[in-house]
Amino acid sequence: MSGYMESYRGQVLTRECDLLGHMNIQYYGSRISVAMCNMFYVIGLDPEDLKNGKRGLAVVQQDSRYVAELHAGDIIHMESAVVGSSEKTVTFDHRLYDSATGALVFSSRMTSAYMDLESRKAISLSNAIRQKVNDLMTNGEDAA
Repeated sequence: MSGYMESYRGQVLTRECDLLGHMNIQYYGSRISVAMCNMFYVIGLDPEDLKNGKRGLAVVQQDSRYVAELHAGDIIHMESAVVGSSEKTVTFDHRLYDSATGALVFSSRMTSAYMDLESRKAISLSNAIRQKVNDLMTNGEDAA
């Protein structure tokens, strides 16, 4: 198994396109945001902690690559994987595909710090999250 899992599926809407008819950059970020909510669940980040403002992940590093353009009506899906971690961080790789062709259109690797949202400081990953992260870890080099 590659370690990548589907984390988002949807369609490019007309209102998400710029004057040239391409999906605007802000909507790539919104797809990652939805994918990250799914990845929070997968690594064991308790939704109640998120809702109550106790714990969460905050992006501290992001490297994105735009490979091909998307247009209104395109069906898309994102696959995500855990590709790294440290005492206080988790690194995710997200890959957005044109579902009709299977072509990679966008990728983004991001490192997120595990945060105490009240003190606004990075804290150590809980043992439960660390175990799930370790179980899910893949090298991130095996997809398109």
